[in-house]
Amino acid sequence: MEPASAMPPQHSLPGTTPALRALCVVAFLTFVPGSVLAQTRPLGPLTYEEQAPLQRIGYTHETERADVVGKGAAQAYLAIGYTNIFQEDSTASYFLSLDLERLLTSVGVRYGVSDALEVGGRLSWETSGGGLLDGFLDGFHRTLHLPNADRNLRPNGRYSQRLEDARGVPLLDVPRRTLALVDARVSVKWQARATTDGRNAWSVRGVARIPMQDNRAGAQRADASLMVIGRTSWDRWHVHTTLGAATVRAAADYDGLIRPSSWFGDVALERNFAPWISGIVQYSLATPRARGFHDRALDGWPGNLVLGVAGTMGPTWSWDVSFQEDVPPSTPSVDFTLGIGVRRSW
Repeated sequence: MEPASAMPPQHSLPGTTPALRALCVVAFLTFVPGSVLAQTRPLGPLTYEEQAPLQRIGYTHETERADVVGKGAAQAYLAIGYTNIFQEDSTASYFLSLDLERLLTSVGVRYGVSDALEVGGRLSWETSGGGLLDGFLDGFHRTLHLPNADRNLRPNGRYSQRLEDARGVPLLDVPRRTLALVDARVSVKWQARATTDGRNAWSVRGVARIPMQDNRAGAQRADASLMVIGRTSWDRWHVHTTLGAATVRAAADYDGLIRPSSWFGDVALERNFAPWISGIVQYSLATPRARGFHDRALDGWPGNLVLGVAGTMGPTWSWDVSFQEDVPPSTPSVDFTLGIGVRRSW
């Protein structure tokens, strides 16, 4: 199979300039209706997990709060991420074609073994296909004269999730899935420090991931991750941070092409609009899974800017809604993700 002709690097769909994006973030966080708030409890960070196909070869971290649920308490949560992905790139050594929409649905539980220790578990399902948003996004880009990444040259509703070498041998070939169980996770979180005034908290969390679905190039194996999670609060402002590492135990087919481990980090800035609702901006960055391709579309560092709001409904329910944009755009990150998180505590 002859490799496809070289194509220019692709760009993300939201084509805002850095200056406009920064202005939106400032306006988003500085508007507070009503009177000045006293010390309020944090409601973030936003629900987030990397959706990029190349990154999902191994463990992908989910955002996590530094606080634990407490002794004898329990929490159930639902996380939904809907993603539109378009990226095509080729060189003399590979051809990449990603054109799909994915719905990732995760359901998890946590239980407080003690005041400083909780255990948890999570199952995730994936539904993928051509999707419905291609025509809308193409028209949106043309109307606002935004970068379109050659979407208009491809038919709407097309599905492709494939990476080939120069001989046409698939390195990654993920089929369409309908409510396929993709992985199971178990976790332990220990709160190493929490101040009595509630302004600071630090935790250590360990996660084991067991893959339930394989791509067509070879089986994945179980991954493990360890992370440190922090939070610092000032009145109505809160900063959430995460720094962690994980193994990447992909199949032997990927030897030399996939890093054996990865690093990841998050930072989120939250401001309470009222005691029951917050505005949040956060940024996540991770090491790429692929290596040795010398092309940012495959082995660049994927970063994601996430904007959204988080709130509560009564004493037991909490929620968040977010929009995710890839920053920088010419990396393995995805173009567009709408995220929703819902939690119920007992």
